[in-house]
Amino acid sequence: MTLTMGVENMTSDLFYNNSYCVFTFAATSHALKAEKVLKNLEADFLVIPTLREISTSCGLSVKLSPDNLDRYFTDLVNNRVAVEGIYQVEKEGKKNRVKKLELS
Repeated sequence: MTLTMGVENMTSDLFYNNSYCVFTFAATSHALKAEKVLKNLEADFLVIPTLREISTSCGLSVKLSPDNLDRYFTDLVNNRVAVEGIYQVEKEGKKNRVKKLELS
C-alpha cells in the first residue's frame, strides 16, 4: 500500500496512541462503508478489530483521535453510515478502560 508521507505519519501516531475513540457498527458492511467514506475525506483513522471489552455485532471498528470525533461522526451520519456506538478508550498497560459516549 502506498501512502503519502503526511497520512502515513498521522496513522502511525494514531496506531501508538493510548487515548483514542472507537466507532462500532452493527454489521461489517457498515464498517466497510465507514472506511470508504472516511478514506474519501482523507480522514486520519484505522480500521481495527472490535475490542473484546466492547460487545457488538460486528468484528470491525474505526479507531480515531478524540479531536476528530464530532467531525467524523457528522460526516458518517451525513453519508448514511449507521454507527452503533462510540467509545472512549484509555490504554492502561495491557488493559483498556472503555467508556461509552452518547450518540448525538
